[in-house]
Amino acid sequence: MKRTQQLNLFAPAVVEDDEDEYDFFQPRDEPRPRPMRTPPAAPAVASTPKPVTKPAPKRATRRFPVPRGTSPHDAARRMAEAVADAWHRHHGGSRMEIPVGAVAALALWPIKGEDAHLQTDWILGLDAKDLLQLMRESWSYWWLRRPDLVNRALPIYTWMEESLSDHELACVKAVAHAAITNSLLELTGSMDPYDLAECDLMSWMITGLRSHGAREGLGEYHTPPEVCELMARMQLGDCSQIEPGFSICDPSAGTGGLVRAAAQLMREHRIDPRTCRWHLCDIDPIAAAGAATNMILWDLGPRTTVWCGDTLAQADTERLALEEKAAIFKHRDGVVRDMTMLAAIGGAERMVAGAVAAQAA
Repeated sequence: MKRTQQLNLFAPAVVEDDEDEYDFFQPRDEPRPRPMRTPPAAPAVASTPKPVTKPAPKRATRRFPVPRGTSPHDAARRMAEAVADAWHRHHGGSRMEIPVGAVAALALWPIKGEDAHLQTDWILGLDAKDLLQLMRESWSYWWLRRPDLVNRALPIYTWMEESLSDHELACVKAVAHAAITNSLLELTGSMDPYDLAECDLMSWMITGLRSHGAREGLGEYHTPPEVCELMARMQLGDCSQIEPGFSICDPSAGTGGLVRAAAQLMREHRIDPRTCRWHLCDIDPIAAAGAATNMILWDLGPRTTVWCGDTLAQADTERLALEEKAAIFKHRDGVVRDMTMLAAIGGAERMVAGAVAAQAA
């Protein structure tokens, strides 16, 4: 007879996993230790995130381009009118050499090129005293390179060495802002001499600031640029007769309008006007100062001279200008030599003082 196996409830049970089954009938005096579970690591709590700050958008540099469809001559006239308006609106007075010299200094500012307009915000952000210092440094830069022309421009420059009142400084700042916001840096910021000589900025400045009565009394009427260009083409033709050393003289030059037209015509025929000799003369000191400024701005080269005087009373003005030029360059060389010596002495004194201090320590 087949026996059926009965489940023995009192037989010791085989515990395969203490975590899943327990022997409730095990003697209490021999407890089985329960294996310790490793507590799970607490999840890392992220630190409070810092508030997200968006960087301030970069401010676009302001730019004041020449209006579309406006010729350089019209742009220069427009700028000169804005400067004259700012000067008179701020009651600048009768000293026209101040606005003329301020605009000339900004036009000659030596940092030029495609990025010249990036200086706009910096210049406009200067206070009146720093702006005046910038103008002084512009003239000083060119004095080291063309002291003869800067000397001729003294009538529109010497006021910068005076002790100006707050009102005069405010007028200078207004003039500078009017010039820059009316495309001055666009007209004078190129490195190409052809672009720089596309307009006679000084002519528009002087005629714009002089009253009608003053122009009549002086008999000063600057030749329109279109007439200057026509006369240059009639005189020079295809420029075939121009060779290195070719001399051009204008005995009543004003600010150099005819010279500008001749130089531009040469450049159009691939002739460098720097190889020619240029002599300009005018009886009006302000006009002669404007011509000297233009000789620098238009880059007509080292063989340029500007004389202020009456060509009817002084026939040989070119010789006088060359003699004056030689004397001025000699003076400049002496000043540079003295400054170099003083800088060397100062450097030696600092080295000695440093050595003595190191030895004493």
